[in-house]
Amino acid sequence: IMVEEYVEDGPLDVFLRKERTFINAQWKFVVAIQLASALSYLEAKRLVHGNVCAKNILVARSGLKPNTSPFVKLSDPGIALNVLSREERLDRIPWIAPECVDSDAPIGNAADQWSFGVTLLEICNNGDLPMSSCTLSEKECFYQQKGRLAEPSSQELAKFISMCLTYEPDARPSFRTILRDLTEIMMKNPDISPSGTLAPADPTMFQKRYLKKMRDLGEGHFGKVTLYMYDPSNDGTGELVAVKALKQENSDVPDVWKKEIEILKSLYHSNIVRYKGCCTEPGRLEVQLIMEYLPLGSLREFLPKNKIGVPQCLMFAQQICQGMDYLHSQRYVHRDLAARNVLVENKGLVKIGDFGLTKYIPEGEIYYRVRETGDSPVYWYAIECLKEMKFSFASDVWSFGVTLYEIFTHCDSRQSPPTKFFEMMGLTEGSMTLVKIIELLERNRRLPCPRDCPHEARLLMEQCWNKNAENRPSFRTLVDKFDALRRMYDWQFNPNFPMSQIC
Repeated sequence: IMVEEYVEDGPLDVFLRKERTFINAQWKFVVAIQLASALSYLEAKRLVHGNVCAKNILVARSGLKPNTSPFVKLSDPGIALNVLSREERLDRIPWIAPECVDSDAPIGNAADQWSFGVTLLEICNNGDLPMSSCTLSEKECFYQQKGRLAEPSSQELAKFISMCLTYEPDARPSFRTILRDLTEIMMKNPDISPSGTLAPADPTMFQKRYLKKMRDLGEGHFGKVTLYMYDPSNDGTGELVAVKALKQENSDVPDVWKKEIEILKSLYHSNIVRYKGCCTEPGRLEVQLIMEYLPLGSLREFLPKNKIGVPQCLMFAQQICQGMDYLHSQRYVHRDLAARNVLVENKGLVKIGDFGLTKYIPEGEIYYRVRETGDSPVYWYAIECLKEMKFSFASDVWSFGVTLYEIFTHCDSRQSPPTKFFEMMGLTEGSMTLVKIIELLERNRRLPCPRDCPHEARLLMEQCWNKNAENRPSFRTLVDKFDALRRMYDWQFNPNFPMSQIC
C-alpha cells in the first residue's frame, strides 16, 4: 500500500471538466507554468517522470476564490513504462512519446516533453481527452503516419504544444526553455498575468532573497557558478537559473561590471547563453550575474559521456562559429573560448557562455591590449596574446581552433591541450613556463590531429592557428566552410540520403 498526500480538489482532468465555466486563460497559464516548473526540477536532477498527463496532476488549491491563484502538484507516475505490454503502451497514445512505443531503452526527458505538450492540450480543452474514442489500431496508425493533434484556440499555448509534439526527440525544447518562455509571455500579457503578481520595476534586477540555492555547478579562476531557483512566489514554481558570483576588492569595480552586464544583456542569439540580469546586495562588494541554466552542462562534461559522430561534431562547430560571428558583429572579443565555456542545450544545440573576460573593441580599432594580470587560459591563446597581450577577433579564431581540437578528441583528458603541450615541452606542470609555450608556437608546433578528425576539419584548425593573425579565417567564413562540410558528411553517414538532393 502506498500512502500519499490527500488533495481535496482531485485530478486536474476531472477538475477542468467540472469547473470549465469558471476557468479562464490566466488560470490555465498559471497551471502550465507550475507543471513546467515541476518538470524542469526533475530535468535538472536528471530524473524522468514517465507518465505526465492531466489525471496525474492534482489540484491542491482551486484558485477560483477571490484573490487566490491555483496550485497544482505532479503526482506518482504509476507503473513504469518498461514493464507495460505493447497493447498497454498503445493505449497511452497520445501521451506516450512515439519513440517509446516499441523501444525498451531507458526513456529520457524528451519523453516527458512530448507528454507535457499533450497535457497542455488537455488543459486548453478543459480536460477533454485527445483521441479518447480511437481504437488501439487507430492510435498506432496515427503515430505511424506522424499525425498531428488539433491545435487549441490559445495561440500562446499552441506554440509550445507544437514545439513539444515533434517526432524528433532531440528537437523538443527543454523544460527550462519552456518555463522561461511561458513566464515571459505571461508577464508581458496583461490579459493572462495574475493581478496579484507584482513585477519588479526592472526585470533585469534580481532580488537576493528570492534566490534559493540548489547546488554548485563549478568554480574557475574568474568566479563561482551555482544553480539557484529564483522563486518570488515562494511556492516552488520558480525558474532555475545559473548564478555567477564575482567578488571584488573595492567598491568601484562592481559599477564597471554593472555597465558590462548591461551590454551583455543586449546580446541575443540562439548560440549564445542568455544573460538575464544581475543581483547585488547593499553593503557587500559582490555582483552576481544571472544566466539561463542549461542542464546538460558544458561540452567538456557532455562529450566524454555521449559518443557523437563526425556530423554532430561538425554541427556543434558550426553553431559555435555562428555565435562567435554574431559576437564579433557586436564588436566583442570573447577571450576565453573553450569547450568548458560552450554549454549544451540539447543534442542539437550548443551555446557560448562565460563572458567574464569579454572585451569591447571600439570602431576603428583592431585589438585590445590587456593590462590586468592573473591566471589565463594560455593553452587556448594565440601567439600574439602570449607575447604582447593583444586580443583581437583573430585571437578568438585561434581559440576556436583549440576548441575544435577538443570536440574531435571528445574532451578526453588524456588528450587535453595542457597535456599535449606538456608532452611537446617534455616538462611537468610545475616546471612549465610561458616562454617555452611561445617557443613551441614560434617553431610552428601545434596540437596533433585527433584520431577521428576529418582531413578537411584539420586543415581548418591549421588555418585558425596561423602565426599571422591577418591570415586566419573569419567566423563568417568558417560558418560557410562548416556548412559545406556538414552537407558532405551528412550524406556520407546517411545511407538513405536521396541522391537527388546533391545531383
